Amino acid sequence: MTAQHYGMAVAGEASAGPPSRRSRMLFPVLAVCPALALVAVLIAYPIAESVHISLGSWDGVGAVVFKGLANYTRLFQDSLFRQSLVNSLLFFVLTTAFSVVIGGLLANAISRGVPGGRFFKVIWFLPVIMPVSVAGIFWSNAFQPETGIANSLLGALGLGSDHAWLADPSGAIYLVVFVAVWTQTGYAMLLLLGAMESIPIEVHEAATIDGVGSAGRLFRITLPNIIPMVGTVTTLMAVFSFNAFGIIYSMTRGGPGNATSILPVLVYKESFQQQDYGYGSATAVVTTVIVGIIGVLVLRIFRQQTLDAR
Repeated sequence: MTAQHYGMAVAGEASAGPPSRRSRMLFPVLAVCPALALVAVLIAYPIAESVHISLGSWDGVGAVVFKGLANYTRLFQDSLFRQSLVNSLLFFVLTTAFSVVIGGLLANAISRGVPGGRFFKVIWFLPVIMPVSVAGIFWSNAFQPETGIANSLLGALGLGSDHAWLADPSGAIYLVVFVAVWTQTGYAMLLLLGAMESIPIEVHEAATIDGVGSAGRLFRITLPNIIPMVGTVTTLMAVFSFNAFGIIYSMTRGGPGNATSILPVLVYKESFQQQDYGYGSATAVVTTVIVGIIGVLVLRIFRQQTLDAR
């Protein structure tokens, strides 16, 4: 390249100048367009279609017959919906609380160097990777009156071997809570363990030198430092618990009667068994709104706890 050509090239680059502000803003927009399109197709459109179906009558074939808010009026007058809502709230509160508390205690034990911690971490996490339908069928068989392992163990201890666990309307909900906690606790443990291990070891060593015991370190050092993660884990456990269809349906089908029927089970029965997709969609929309409200409330509570801790 001659000196003349080189000078012309440099002058051309200089005249082009830096990219305009508009072009700098356009690139990020174009970069996220595929993701936005995917969200629109997989999330926004199904939600909009569910709301559309909930405002009418549809049996799965043909066009939706518009009925306005009739499905929602029927929904809030339905005793089965109210019972399913109560069951959902009870199941959600118990499952979330036990999953987070037990997961936190297990994580703290591993973080503090309990003997065999790595082995126990794997064992406690195994139920998480087990398909929920498999876990439900396994525990459903375990609680069978004559052939279940639960009655066999109780019989060997002289406590009776003919308990109809899943046929008891007053106790079946607590059994499915137990199984849900069993499947979710390992996930909570792993997330909380990661947060605990990010706390500098020097902080715990200084507390030990000052004479702070294990319980004191847990409540005065560990918990204040992992509150944001506790909030995240609680939110995840709450969402998982409120949408726990697989465990309950594989164990009890919502029975005995409707003793363990939660809102997702009601959605399934109304939509796919009764072929009343309009009513089922209305139930699904209300369930989504409730889950969203619970998630926002949990995050706000823990955000305030984080600010107070600081």
